[in-house]
Amino acid sequence: MLPFFIAVWSCIIYVHNAYAEKVRLMAVNRNCVMTYAFDACERTPPGCTLTRGASGGEGPGEVGGFVGALGSFGSGILTAVTGASVSSRMTSSVSKPRALGGGGTSVLVGNSMQCNTRYQDSPVRSLAAGFCSFIGIGC
Repeated sequence: MLPFFIAVWSCIIYVHNAYAEKVRLMAVNRNCVMTYAFDACERTPPGCTLTRGASGGEGPGEVGGFVGALGSFGSGILTAVTGASVSSRMTSSVSKPRALGGGGTSVLVGNSMQCNTRYQDSPVRSLAAGFCSFIGIGC
């Protein structure tokens, strides 16, 4: 009976460690994404790797295909209309007990959030920002 209980307790400890690492990694990832998004996607928090893009990335396939066909100009239009978004994915490894064969398991988490808006302090700056997002020449 002792080997059976060792295997059961090893499984319980492994599941606990994997879940605890998943919760910890979700909190770190969420903190990175929210801090960056609340700062209008301007300063990356230390220790974070983020991906910034147009918010329509998770839209229907037709929208993504249309924007992809337009290239960077289409992405600029989508970002100007809907705003930019930020996403992050983090991976960590949890080791398995030797009683379960050893090795490790990967834990993956991801978050995505719309960037906060910085309001322009004058109508001229608003027009300049709009021109730069659509045309992109001389900005």
